[in-house]
Amino acid sequence: MKMPSLSGLRAFDAAARLGSFKAAAGELKVTPTAISHQVRTLEEQLGFSLFVREVRNIRLTKEGLELSAATNKAFSILTEALSSLGESENRITVSTTPAFAALWMVPRVKDFEDLNPGFSVNVTTSTKITDLSRDRGVDLVIRYGTGELEEGMFNRLLFTEKMGAFGSPQFLKQSDVRQMTLIETRWQNQNLPTVTWDHWLMRRGLEPKDFTKRRHFDEEHHVLQAGLAGQGLILISDLLVEDILARGWLEPFEPECLMDGLRYTIHSTRDRSRARKNRTFIKWLLSHSRETERLDR
Repeated sequence: MKMPSLSGLRAFDAAARLGSFKAAAGELKVTPTAISHQVRTLEEQLGFSLFVREVRNIRLTKEGLELSAATNKAFSILTEALSSLGESENRITVSTTPAFAALWMVPRVKDFEDLNPGFSVNVTTSTKITDLSRDRGVDLVIRYGTGELEEGMFNRLLFTEKMGAFGSPQFLKQSDVRQMTLIETRWQNQNLPTVTWDHWLMRRGLEPKDFTKRRHFDEEHHVLQAGLAGQGLILISDLLVEDILARGWLEPFEPECLMDGLRYTIHSTRDRSRARKNRTFIKWLLSHSRETERLDR
């Protein structure tokens, strides 16, 4: 069979990965009509349909699924090769949670860039899981959760957090926890296990139902801002308040009462993890880690 047009294969690959002609058009900076036309031309060249076109969506045919697996692999290899030759060789794009980005990553990015002249770090945030097999613009992902491994991917354990109670120095002049407003995070992702004020109170032998002054936010950095503003006692990761504690803006309340929280883990594709820029950044991240457990597959 004669090799079909590269533009048609590229349009098909984007539509197959992203699940729509409109999304593919956005990625390739063309119109949805152009994507549709290129895919239709490719189907004519191949002699079979690649998509079942429905009223509001598209889905791959059996032949489309087979070709998608091949184009995804081929374009990934091509993207990696071009990346290593172009300007992106020294630009590292990291996706993580908004709280970890704002409270841990961003304050330290300049340290990495000062230690490694020529490299630059682009931090993006999302509360949704980034699919590294589909999003080729992301080099590394730092995820928050129970530390699940991804089959066939590069995986490393970065941190296991401790959850504790913190407040502003002025606020902590109140000594009776029963008079304090207790502030915590309620995750947007309902699948995440939670460490709550109820757990902290029961650990201290207190009855949670006796504490009715409660507030919650769905982002950890909003909880932190409430604590800094003296609005109450906050339950938060010791990792995320590390810099704030060093500046004296918050202080621990009963620092011996810490509970195991969740994990931050590094993920990448095998190919991307071997790139020099990503190896350098991973090594720097791990230099900050206190973990000894190996997490990989």
